Amino acid sequence: MKHLLFVIFMSASLFFTACQAPSPENFFGKVVLNTNLIADFAPDRFGKRLEQETVEFADIPASKNAGDEAQKSVDIKIQTVEKALKDINALNVSDDDAKALKEKSIALFEKVLPVYKNEYTAYAKLCDTKGSAEEKQALLQKIQQDYMPGIDKTFDEVYVLGKAYAEKHNLNVNWGN
Repeated sequence: MKHLLFVIFMSASLFFTACQAPSPENFFGKVVLNTNLIADFAPDRFGKRLEQETVEFADIPASKNAGDEAQKSVDIKIQTVEKALKDINALNVSDDDAKALKEKSIALFEKVLPVYKNEYTAYAKLCDTKGSAEEKQALLQKIQQDYMPGIDKTFDEVYVLGKAYAEKHNLNVNWGN
């Protein structure tokens, strides 16, 4: 009987601990600071990075590529964004400010994820297979024109809400200004 009561008590404790809201620092880290994971999303930055993944040097044998370096880089980015989304979705929040910030952060990650899975994956394949510069440029322009305005807007909204949240909870944040 004592063992059963102990198990019930421990289960209840774990349940209530899991349902508690995270500390302001922990919450802020997951919903605002994790946006740094996608800070290089813009085509001029991420596209250049993917292109550099495929560079080989004739006089340096160690630079010989397997032919999937850019694709691996995109796959890692996709996994990172999916994990961030999972972590943010798992957060329990109760106040309206935190809810708004959580929702906006989720919206941001949900906007970039399909672009990584589609356009950047296609771009990476072109980089790995030494596709034409015109095809690659067309994909980067599509990302810039079709996705960047909405993503930039959502990024800005996350930071506005994040600054207000940090101020409200007296979090010491350096915004790089």
